Amino acid sequence: MKIEGQVHIPYLADENADEDPEIKVKVKEDRTEIGKRLKEAFVEKGVPIVKEKVRVYVQSMAKGGPCKEELEVKKPKAEPSKVTGPSKETRPIKEVSTAAPKKEGKKGFKKITLKEKYNCRAKDLFEILMDENRWKGFTQSNAKISKEVGGEFSLFDGSITGTNLELEDGKLIAQKWRFGNWADGIYSTVRITFDEPESGVTVINLVHTEVPEEDRYGNATVVENTERGWRDLIFGRIRAVFGFGM
Repeated sequence: MKIEGQVHIPYLADENADEDPEIKVKVKEDRTEIGKRLKEAFVEKGVPIVKEKVRVYVQSMAKGGPCKEELEVKKPKAEPSKVTGPSKETRPIKEVSTAAPKKEGKKGFKKITLKEKYNCRAKDLFEILMDENRWKGFTQSNAKISKEVGGEFSLFDGSITGTNLELEDGKLIAQKWRFGNWADGIYSTVRITFDEPESGVTVINLVHTEVPEEDRYGNATVVENTERGWRDLIFGRIRAVFGFGM
């Protein structure tokens, strides 16, 4: 016999590293005798195992960890040039680009738009994105975040830095934002709006403009890596760690 069920952990953060997490067990057939017995058996035998695994995970969150490599493309090592014969004149070598043709828009820059939906209040998501301790928890990396307009922030062990432009509690986060491997002086603009169409349901709309197509080393994967970072390393991890999935 096969009976399906779920284990739900409403909240995880490094601030709770020394506490047992709340664990809810649901069984689809819990009204039947066999369903009740299986649920009781899991609560007795399975929940202690889950608690121990979660405790280890939360403690690792509290210590932080490297995520920088997942976001950055490292500078390629220079290959020594080979001399095949004498030459009176040194000429630059032309590189052949294999990148796809650039789309219309501001030359050399792109815009990223994402929409995410969560089972939580808008103010909860706003607080997560603006709280450095929670950032450290769900990304397992170091973060420093000012909660003031004009204040600076540093994310993912310093690979992302920027300044707060506008902050409206539970409604808006606007920031100047850059990777450390972008060319000097290049800043993009991040604008995150929070909409709560019904109580307990929040929709995030991200508009990230002026993202350079290449980093300072000529790697043409900046837009792809940035979008993946938002989707997987930020929004996806918030959903997984805080249990806001839909």
